[in-house]
Amino acid sequence: MKNQVARTILLLAVSITLFAVILWAPAPKNPALFDVIRYASGGFGLAGCISFIMLLKDELKAGKKT
Repeated sequence: MKNQVARTILLLAVSITLFAVILWAPAPKNPALFDVIRYASGGFGLAGCISFIMLLKDELKAGKKT
């Protein structure tokens, strides 16, 4: 259980950090790197949301058994 929570928090923290890099860093002449960082941020955010949904599903399933 603690591993799922840690994984969810870590994925969302990485996503927020990458998104903050895009906002705070000045735009380079070649924005291809920013596209990669933006897509990575979205991917980590999506993975964090899916991990959170799986965590909720497991909690609800465990609550019904008791």
